[in-house]
Amino acid sequence: MNLLKKYNTCIFCGSKNLKKKSVLKKLHSVNFYLEAIISDLNLSLKDLDKMKLYNCNNCFISQYSPWFDEHTIKKIYNNIYGQHNKNWSNLLNFISKGNDPAHGKLFDYINKKITVTNYAEYNAPFMGLFINFFKKETKLNTKKYKKLFNYIVRYIQSRQLAGRSKIFQKRSMRHSFKLKKSIDIIKKNLLKRKQINKYLIYDNSAMSWNYNDNYKSINSKVFVSEMFNVNIYDLEKFPKKIKFDLFGFFLTLDHTLQPKRILDFALAKSKYVIINSHIEKIVNKQHLFSLTMKFKEYLKKKKIYYLDLNKAIDKKFTSPELYLICSKNRLLISKLN
Repeated sequence: MNLLKKYNTCIFCGSKNLKKKSVLKKLHSVNFYLEAIISDLNLSLKDLDKMKLYNCNNCFISQYSPWFDEHTIKKIYNNIYGQHNKNWSNLLNFISKGNDPAHGKLFDYINKKITVTNYAEYNAPFMGLFINFFKKETKLNTKKYKKLFNYIVRYIQSRQLAGRSKIFQKRSMRHSFKLKKSIDIIKKNLLKRKQINKYLIYDNSAMSWNYNDNYKSINSKVFVSEMFNVNIYDLEKFPKKIKFDLFGFFLTLDHTLQPKRILDFALAKSKYVIINSHIEKIVNKQHLFSLTMKFKEYLKKKKIYYLDLNKAIDKKFTSPELYLICSKNRLLISKLN
């Protein structure tokens, strides 16, 4: 199989101090992501067995080597599984049932402990707290939420006119103007006066969901911008003057090929940084790497102060996860106790 590449240094910290991990074959699981990868890339389970799991003795993450090369990674996260199912399911569950993303009492904790004026997240817009902030900033009205959602879907779709007749294009454009006015009216009636500034940061990593993270031909970044008034920025072009009160990674720090860089960006820009990550002992092979519980020791070594929130948020976990709130400022973490 020529789709694999050796990762001889730690993808997070760059250390060469990697130790091979002993993994029983019977513990390997094939989920629906891997089923699609195996089928579309014409792989076998023996091909996947070539991927060996290593532990980094410096930052304590677990990673595979060899693993997919960058060209194949792009294909996996944009062609084979371009839609981030859980991401969109969070939004659809909110619209249809009023459910928040499953973070236990995290948002209540944040509201009690931190004053947030500028808030940012990395990459997947419906995995974190944007939905919670939207509910806080609007008059609770599930019927209007659904109406707004449907109008936005129809509005964005009305601008997709390639291959249509000129008559259809003119009719659709006129309809889109009416939809946009309806969207603006609903927002005006829903939104309270007090709003925070919200940002979504992305880095175009091959390992993240990007241009094909779509629902009904609508990209997640487009939708979060239109419905939740979120500002979208490429990491490379983010304004230097803007700082955050809170920055969130919600199961996304393991979906970039430069995780330390994006974490360092967040810690430099924000008073507080939330890290929510899977920490399972066996890393599913659609992932290059995973954080572990011992990652906290690395943070301590780097003088990144943190508080473990797992007990405080009272979340019911279906699989092992880590919730940390971090800062470069020790006093800020002390204030949370």
